[in-house]
Amino acid sequence: MTRPARFIAAIVCAFVIVGTWISAQVIAPNRIDPPITLSGADIAFRVEARRGNVVEGRLLVRMDGKWVEANVDGGLRVRRLQTK
Repeated sequence: MTRPARFIAAIVCAFVIVGTWISAQVIAPNRIDPPITLSGADIAFRVEARRGNVVEGRLLVRMDGKWVEANVDGGLRVRRLQTK
């Protein structure tokens, strides 16, 4: 095997090892089935999963006697920064 081929093989092996290590660091959420709803009179939070000490879920509001999902981003969207 030539020297450049060994160098390329070493780089590929390093990428594979680092990629495997990084993917092992991701904490998968623990799904809660059925979801738990923490509610007040007109607002609630539906806990759907846990990721370590952080809960994931949805914000709900009561409209016409029914719980509906709230959109809390206010219609804001992430847009690409335009530079000149």
